[in-house]
Amino acid sequence: MSVQVKAKVTAYIMAKNEESRIAQCIESLKWCDEVVVADTGSTDNTVEIARNMGCLIMKIPFEGFGPTRNSIIDKIESPWIVCFDADEVCTPELAAEIKQAARTDRASAFLANRLTFLMGKPVKHSGWNPDFRHAVLFKKGEYRYTERNIHESFECLGKVEKLKAVFYHYSFPSLSDMLTKEKSYSQLGAKELLKQGKNVSVGKGVAHGIWAFCRLIEKTIEWQPNTPLEKYRDLLPDRWK
Repeated sequence: MSVQVKAKVTAYIMAKNEESRIAQCIESLKWCDEVVVADTGSTDNTVEIARNMGCLIMKIPFEGFGPTRNSIIDKIESPWIVCFDADEVCTPELAAEIKQAARTDRASAFLANRLTFLMGKPVKHSGWNPDFRHAVLFKKGEYRYTERNIHESFECLGKVEKLKAVFYHYSFPSLSDMLTKEKSYSQLGAKELLKQGKNVSVGKGVAHGIWAFCRLIEKTIEWQPNTPLEKYRDLLPDRWK
């Protein structure tokens, strides 16, 4: 393994209407040489917040997660690219690992474990942890996303390595937020299956997502009286109450 002179590192954040969360993500990536916010059609203050924090703004249409991510990285010229979403936070420990990795040629892409928080609580079971999804750092030209509308994977020409530190995923601050996102993802999933020539019901997809969420709730949430979650308790099977 050879150690190289520091190469430029550009982070990108794909975002839409993330004014409540974008700042903490950007703040956690200020160690990068530049941060690009790829906005896919925000109607709130996401772009203004990002611009005021010194980010470069890229306007890009959303054409599914995989295709859109590939369009973004095609427009970035740095030899190393860092990827985080607006609801994710890079920890200082992971930032240190990424910076060190970008000074070497030991791999073309680096994955990290994503720790998801559900309504303020870390989820360390139910198949959500460990969660090594796509890369947090990769070499330009040696890594691409699959062309799936949702749940995109990746293809890499070189070696892929796992880093030790984690990053935080604050995707579901409330139950209503998660149900809304599950509906959106189910619709994208249905479109993906239709693209593959398969028959699918969007309604069944939404129901499946809600059922999966209820199973997660069973293992994660302690039901307490007079809390925001209590009003949803009657929606669940008796054995889960």
